Amino acid sequence: MLPIAWAMLWHNRPRLGLTVVGIGVAFFLSAAQVGLLVGWCSTTSAIIRHAGVDVWVMARQTPAFDYGTPIPRNRIYQARSADGVAWAEGMFIGWNYWQRPDGRRVIIELIGLDESSVGGPWQMQAGELEAVHGPHHVIVDELFLPSLGVSAIGDEAELLDNRAVIGGISEGVRTFTAAPYIFTSIPSAIRYDKRYRDDEVTYVLVRCAAGFTPEEVRDALARGLPSVEALTSREFALRTVKYWMLETGMGITVVITALLGLGIGAVIISQTLFAITQDHWANYATLLALGFSRGQLARIVLMQSLVLGLGGIGLGTLAFGYAARASARTAIPLQTTALVFAGLVGVTLLCCLLASLVSIRSLFKIDPVSVFRV
Repeated sequence: MLPIAWAMLWHNRPRLGLTVVGIGVAFFLSAAQVGLLVGWCSTTSAIIRHAGVDVWVMARQTPAFDYGTPIPRNRIYQARSADGVAWAEGMFIGWNYWQRPDGRRVIIELIGLDESSVGGPWQMQAGELEAVHGPHHVIVDELFLPSLGVSAIGDEAELLDNRAVIGGISEGVRTFTAAPYIFTSIPSAIRYDKRYRDDEVTYVLVRCAAGFTPEEVRDALARGLPSVEALTSREFALRTVKYWMLETGMGITVVITALLGLGIGAVIISQTLFAITQDHWANYATLLALGFSRGQLARIVLMQSLVLGLGGIGLGTLAFGYAARASARTAIPLQTTALVFAGLVGVTLLCCLLASLVSIRSLFKIDPVSVFRV
């Protein structure tokens, strides 16, 4: 079956090439949109996932990591006394204005770290993470150096008329909101922000003691701490992703575009296979006259759809790999996982098979006697 299917495709090489390119473009469009969605999910939850803690304590109904509100600092000490808690520290987060040396202002997200610097950058390009505890020191990511108007350790700017000195440069700390993360200590963050009191933080970060699960500690904290909410890191990361992807509508747009790409690919394959079937109508009639069953002819069409689909997937994968490398140093890189990519390939091949149904239906209208007509 496969040699016959390939011979029919190869008979019209220009059409074969254009079809594979068209499917490749459609697959790339879908892969890029799905990759963008995965990259967004990874970026929005990056600090939560890299913090290395088990449970987050926050104000009730906090929609996402970027929109935390103040809670009393004594929640840290109360959390430490809860069953199953091995360690607890605070974190500050707030929106602020960064004034560049040239006077221009940039909206930033200010993150204040407690004594152990948990929740800070997980990869440093220059300097040390502990630099955040120096007077007036902050850490910025290398991706945002141009927009912040600085370039090296020791450069200075201002946060609400307070001096900010670059004490370190991180790497790979992206932000979905396009407002760069600026890391400093909690006392410095409160001084820069001027809206929090000295006895307030945004989050309490908790690590479980040996023998306790995050869910057990979460429940113990929920019972013991008043007027706050406790979530495991996984739950908080998922809530943050859901907020940005679903409640803002951005994720839905990406999913629709990805489905549109798959639909375009299915239409291209359907039209191509139908045209090939019509071109080789006499050949199919001859095969029927020679004893081939209609089921065997259907398998030829299915093989053609798989060949076209695999060719387009291969071409689209090469394009996606190049785009992913090119976007690696952008605010939201194209990313994927083996499972997500395998699912995308499977859906694409399924679309190819479904697209072949139009051609398969036409095979049942072929009369083998037509071969003998003059």
